Amino acid sequence: MRKTLIAVALTYASAAVGAVPDSGTSKMDSEMTAEVKDIMRSVDEVKRLPITGMSLIKAGDKTFLISDNGHFVVAGSFKLVDMWQGKLIGSVADTQGIDKVNLRKIGIKPEEIASFSVGSGKKEVVIFIDPHCQYCHALISQLEPLGKAYTFKLVLIPVLGKESAELTKRLICNKDNAQSLKALLADDYTKIPKLDRNDKTCDLKPLQKAVVVTKLLDIQGVPYLFLPSLNTFKGGTKSLKSLLEKDYTDELNGR
Repeated sequence: MRKTLIAVALTYASAAVGAVPDSGTSKMDSEMTAEVKDIMRSVDEVKRLPITGMSLIKAGDKTFLISDNGHFVVAGSFKLVDMWQGKLIGSVADTQGIDKVNLRKIGIKPEEIASFSVGSGKKEVVIFIDPHCQYCHALISQLEPLGKAYTFKLVLIPVLGKESAELTKRLICNKDNAQSLKALLADDYTKIPKLDRNDKTCDLKPLQKAVVVTKLLDIQGVPYLFLPSLNTFKGGTKSLKSLLEKDYTDELNGR
């Protein structure tokens, strides 16, 4: 899919940079367009960046950015700074590990964004879930046996509609946090109090922060896991234990 997308982008870009400039185009613009067109003929490496619609491309000794549809190319002298990793991206090789996300390093604390905690292990796994998501509950049912080695932070985000939003608020606003966690683990919310619309004591700021974080991290579906290796995993799994074992191996091997 990505290869096809890049191929299409390169085709579009080749056509775009090959367009005849109008009379108002400067000589510098024309030279730059010609240079990019020439570079596009000999692309050596492509790295899809974890941002919407951009890839980093290396062709010979030239490096530039291109939009997925080939409409825009960032060429010439530019600096691409990875603020999350704290490093300058000057080549495709520099993008190694660019997909890793250290939530706490970039200022996101799971305990401050509508989360419940399971387990007491040293290794932390952050899982974004919807309380009505059955794939999420299939995952949640596997947590407790792994609780000695891991601490699981379950972050609630209502992505499945109004009923999920209502239930999420009920779980957060319930003054008995242990009861809410028990209900979440059992997927049984019959004992969770209904929302009191007149109750002004419920703090929904953690939920609001969680929603903002999902947009910041481009989380488009649940479950969504942030693993100890700082890699991410999208979707459910039949064996969370196997996934975490593989993640540990990846961490040891620097993957």
